[in-house]
Amino acid sequence: MHSRKLKSMCFAMCFSLVAMSIIAAAEAKFDKVEYLPPKVEGQKKTDHPVKGHILFDKDRKVIEFQDERNQPVVTVPYDKVKTLLYEKTSHPRYAEAILISPFFLLSKTKRHLLTVQYFDPSGTGKFFMIHMDKTNAMDIVNTAEAETGKSVERTEEK
Repeated sequence: MHSRKLKSMCFAMCFSLVAMSIIAAAEAKFDKVEYLPPKVEGQKKTDHPVKGHILFDKDRKVIEFQDERNQPVVTVPYDKVKTLLYEKTSHPRYAEAILISPFFLLSKTKRHLLTVQYFDPSGTGKFFMIHMDKTNAMDIVNTAEAETGKSVERTEEK
């Protein structure tokens, strides 16, 4: 009796692990990402970045940025992607050097950005830009390249 119960528990656990891996394989989700809204003509300042995550959905074949409440901000089908651009920029830390210590002039802040150019349903060219965390930037770039089939152009500023 005890071995039958143990076998059924093992079967249930294995089945749930397989089901979870199938679901996880259907989408790649990356946190620590910010959507940078494009500047609107006539607007002096850009909107604040939107924190959330980027999702590469294999079943629907879309790239989707979702805010922290899982609401889609922008959704782009893979076949509408025109180009992908990865940029790594660096800037001196002037504010920190003034406020804290001049030694901050020796270090630089780095930003990892991914720009996706695409066509909307009407055929108009558009783009969206995300700021990625350094811990997952390369994973996002490699996933974008693998999922869309487009090569990622890379520029790095030193």
